[in-house]
Amino acid sequence: MVNIVSREDALQEAASKLDISPSKYKQAIERFNSMKSFLLEGEYDGAMSPPDVYLQGSFKLGTEIRPFKDSKDSDYDIDLVCCLGHMKQFSQASTIKNQVGDRIKSNGTYSRMLDDEGKRCWTLNYAEEDNIGFHMDVLPAVNEQSGVGQIHSIAATNKNQDESYTWTTSNPKGFAEWFYQRNGEAFQLAKLSQKQQIFNNQRQLFNSIDEVPNIHVKTPLQRAIQILKRHRDIRFSQSDIELCKPISMVITVLAASCYRNENTIYSTLSNLISLLEQQAAQLNNDFVFNDYFSRSTYNLITRKSNGTWLIQNPANPGENFADRWHEDDHARAKAFFQWVSWLKEDFINIDTFVENDRFTKSLVDVYRPSNLPALHFNVQHKEHGGWPVSLNQDYNVEIKASYKTNVFWKKFESGQPLLKGKDLKFKVNTNIPKPFDIYWQVVNTGQEAANAGQLRGEISEHTNRNSSDIYRTESTSYTGDHWVECYVIKNGNCVARSGEFIVSIRDRF
Repeated sequence: MVNIVSREDALQEAASKLDISPSKYKQAIERFNSMKSFLLEGEYDGAMSPPDVYLQGSFKLGTEIRPFKDSKDSDYDIDLVCCLGHMKQFSQASTIKNQVGDRIKSNGTYSRMLDDEGKRCWTLNYAEEDNIGFHMDVLPAVNEQSGVGQIHSIAATNKNQDESYTWTTSNPKGFAEWFYQRNGEAFQLAKLSQKQQIFNNQRQLFNSIDEVPNIHVKTPLQRAIQILKRHRDIRFSQSDIELCKPISMVITVLAASCYRNENTIYSTLSNLISLLEQQAAQLNNDFVFNDYFSRSTYNLITRKSNGTWLIQNPANPGENFADRWHEDDHARAKAFFQWVSWLKEDFINIDTFVENDRFTKSLVDVYRPSNLPALHFNVQHKEHGGWPVSLNQDYNVEIKASYKTNVFWKKFESGQPLLKGKDLKFKVNTNIPKPFDIYWQVVNTGQEAANAGQLRGEISEHTNRNSSDIYRTESTSYTGDHWVECYVIKNGNCVARSGEFIVSIRDRF
């Protein structure tokens, strides 16, 4: 039976499917609190006061969703700041970064979970439970004391491509306060009824309504941001401009800046998309740039007379979320406004009543089967299997990957950057009953592989049939974006395929 509902009800259902469950949120906060306690107990040479450790990002703002990578849900990201008690003028960014890293490495459990050093953060990879995992990004920082003039501002560490370290300014606490102000009236209206409903449904987790965390209360603004982030992930995963997709902070700042306490998700989206459409005029070649006029008229997104773009952090004027929009002939700006046109097509030009299941799928792709191919690449040297394709929707197959550091194997996700010189292991997980055959495809791209005559694209049968685990080993030899895929052949037909597991190899991060 076709389920016809209002577009608002469809939006509400789609957004609710993006929420973290109360039990998983409780687990995430327990892990955050454990890490916080461990960091607070550390000794940091040169510190004048204890560290300040706190959440930032979507878990702080109530706009969390599971990241969508390689055509499937990925791990939740828990972002936290570790602000050490040093004075910035007497400290080096490299020292702060390493002191936080050394503290994490001193714990045997955390050390095994720790990834290679990132540009800004130290990342820990938690094991999956119930098919849901977590990444924890720890951002080392000190208090900003250079006259920025904003309360709570921090100077975060930043590792450059030449291995040097610099400071970058930010203000997660101030931004959260600003966001709460934009969201405050709607939150107070929703708070009591939503907490009561959650308490009634989750009495095994909470002893009273007051124990229900605020993150589970969702206003139209928070729901809109969740849907916008998911829509971005879906749309850009199917596009050749995926690397230019808008960052979450841009979406959050613009949505909150435009919010006028609308009481529905649809009206929130409609107002936002209309205002963003007006900003697109700045892309026109005949647009006359005037810094004063542009800043007063285009106050959400500003293109200056020198060609650079500005989306200012409302809590920290020194931080510009569009500082790279002018690069590559304004590639990120063009991608953003292309996305705005997709938003209008998918959200605004729709009927008042819709077919619920179909509408939900088209918005956030919640039900996308994990065994459908991602189709990110189409290169000439890629071989094509000679089997008839008859994908079975009841069959699932996926690739889990890990790389070796010293003596440990660490999990990594599709698309996650890796350095050259790593040993890799790709393991197949499937619910398909035996017998069946597995075929692997490994495809290399990029100039380094081409120069070495290693633009691989072959399909080969899995040969180690005596092992209980189905896995393949490779190594990261050439920079570029490569991928591994497995095919399940049963009775001469391809009944399932994993989709492309992307391996993004870099010289440095």
